[in-house]
Amino acid sequence: MGLSFFSRMAIGLAGVVAALIGSGHVAVAEMVPHRAVYSLTMGKGDTSGRFVNVGGAVKMVLEKTCDAWIIAEQINMHIDTQVGGRLLQDLKYTGWESLDGRQYRFAAHSRINNESKKFMGKARSDLNQPGEAVYSKPKKMKMVLPPGTRFYFGLTSWLIERARSGATRAETVVFDGTDEEGPQRAVAFIIALEKNSGAVDKGLGPLVDRPGWSMRIAFYPIDGRGAAPDYEVQAVILDNGVAPKIELVFTNFTAIQKLEKIEALELPNC
Repeated sequence: MGLSFFSRMAIGLAGVVAALIGSGHVAVAEMVPHRAVYSLTMGKGDTSGRFVNVGGAVKMVLEKTCDAWIIAEQINMHIDTQVGGRLLQDLKYTGWESLDGRQYRFAAHSRINNESKKFMGKARSDLNQPGEAVYSKPKKMKMVLPPGTRFYFGLTSWLIERARSGATRAETVVFDGTDEEGPQRAVAFIIALEKNSGAVDKGLGPLVDRPGWSMRIAFYPIDGRGAAPDYEVQAVILDNGVAPKIELVFTNFTAIQKLEKIEALELPNC
């Protein structure tokens, strides 16, 4: 498990939590700008018992401007191993995505123990022809994005629109720029939440007192043909984009991200 693995893990987790609009490829979902705090805890472990504890917190701010969505996020996480070791990760991410989902700018700084990496760049997407991602860090490079690629923010908005249409399965290509691996294929299975199912803590206020879905999302290499995904996310996603609970599923353990505090932010006066 190298730096890229844990960077992808944290950003994959955050990418669903962000729950942003930004795709011009579908009808617009009514996302809510907000500030939120999440806890991170250990979920299930496998029989090997290699990982024994997960802890930490996630802080994020999602804002809307007249032309884009902006997110600032900080993740502090530790993973304890059976032999007494501890993996420490601090990750800071800032992203900007135009309201039509075609333009994207990203910056991420991930530190795991004493290993650190920075990623920065911009990208563009087009529905009918290939797009492009251009990195300025950690080195200058370009990569082609498949037509219709969705960025960090647009994924959840698109999934909500697919869920509203009654779809139980959805597949798309996503790019977040948080490592050098490029775009991924995302496959989601969607189940509507039953009313009063207990999946959401209504004590957190009106922002979570909304209908929603349980979504199982698997992320694969864009050209990969293997049956196993890079990672999976089991998330409760509400129709306003808020994600009260997320379980990140890996081979050896799961990590649970639970909403502890949330407040709405004002919309811009455009």
